[in-house]
Amino acid sequence: MKKLIVCAFLVLLVLSGCSLLAPENPIVGTWETTILGATTNYVFNTDGTSIGTTTVLDVGISTYGIWSSDSTKLTITWAGSSEDEVELYSFNGDKSTMTLSPTAGGLSRTFARQ
Repeated sequence: MKKLIVCAFLVLLVLSGCSLLAPENPIVGTWETTILGATTNYVFNTDGTSIGTTTVLDVGISTYGIWSSDSTKLTITWAGSSEDEVELYSFNGDKSTMTLSPTAGGLSRTFARQ
């Protein structure tokens, strides 16, 4: 009986995509902030690709890139840029907002999960 329970658990684990072993990165998703009439929207995909769109007066410009993170830093390499954008990140308790703070100085921005 124990072997049957263990086997059933292993099958369930495999079918669930091993999400218990590798939880999804909380950065993955769509994030948005509006500052001084400019709305910035970031989409961070599980495959490490990203899209950043800034919209002013209903005109948006999108940039594609790749992203990675460690426990404190988010690094984004935007297409056409020779420098990485490196930001310190933090979340509120339920991970519905994410604050990005540039490591090279500048203003912090708080994004809401969409």
